Amino acid sequence: MKAGVNINTHVLIYDGFVNFEIMLATYLMKTQGEIITVGLSSEMVNSYEGFTVKPHQNIKEIDCDDVEVLLIPGGDISAIEGNQQLTSLIKRLDINQKYIGAICSGVEVVKQAGVLEAREFTSNRTNNAETYKVSRNIITAKANGYVDFAIELGKMLNIYSDEEDYNETVRYFKYFESN
Repeated sequence: MKAGVNINTHVLIYDGFVNFEIMLATYLMKTQGEIITVGLSSEMVNSYEGFTVKPHQNIKEIDCDDVEVLLIPGGDISAIEGNQQLTSLIKRLDINQKYIGAICSGVEVVKQAGVLEAREFTSNRTNNAETYKVSRNIITAKANGYVDFAIELGKMLNIYSDEEDYNETVRYFKYFESN
């Protein structure tokens, strides 16, 4: 992606999704475009933290060509595991080299879609020390890697105006240093 291009970020929401894992990522991506929440239906869902959220779009309404980024937060994925529309969307996005970000148990959903085969990834279930891993168009992360996940997603999508903007973002959000 080129800097200055409007990037709309689609975020999967479902009953039990963990909002904090994608909050910083959506904050950073909002600087580049709209955040569009996507549900398996149009019904309200409740985050793990107790927020009630109405999706902007139903997954049935999603046109793969309109998605630049899909974020899949962790949480209780039992309601979304094996959903054929979601699996199909993930596969189509990967084939079209769109960006997919998955964190915590959201990685399991991407794995179940079959797009992580022959790729390096990390999740809460892997034994590697890395909090996040990038493989081409997909970034995966452990739950505690949410800051690295957000910052690296921004780097993948070229949202930082220059190296200093990137470094300032790292210093502020990762190391809590003010200007």
